[in-house]
Amino acid sequence: MEFKIEVTTKAVKDLKSFSLDVQKIILEETIKLENEPFSFKKKIKKIKGVKFPCFRLRIDLRDGSFRLFYGIEKNIIFILRIVSKKDAEKILKNIKKINFPPETQQYPKRLTGSQEVRGSSPRSFTFRTLMK
Repeated sequence: MEFKIEVTTKAVKDLKSFSLDVQKIILEETIKLENEPFSFKKKIKKIKGVKFPCFRLRIDLRDGSFRLFYGIEKNIIFILRIVSKKDAEKILKNIKKINFPPETQQYPKRLTGSQEVRGSSPRSFTFRTLMK
């Protein structure tokens, strides 16, 4: 089963705060979730105490370690937040309180390269378009 990825406004803001190299790797890891959001057994952890299916993807880089929090409903993966490891515990407390599914944004497909991440704040996007 293939999943569609949707991204919250906060996750987009989180992504923009990282360097372009880190953004690219995070996007590559996120795209892998489309085909199998549970396949990284050692990298994915189910979050307990949340009213919806919520998971954390660990992304380890030379620049640091990051956590991508996502929820699943039907065949849609909602990227909730992307944070550094040191901020993960604080964010986790907030994730447990959110309404699910969250509101998301869709970015125009014609944007390419770093413009999609660093440019003006468009209203919506998919991770796949950021990688073209």
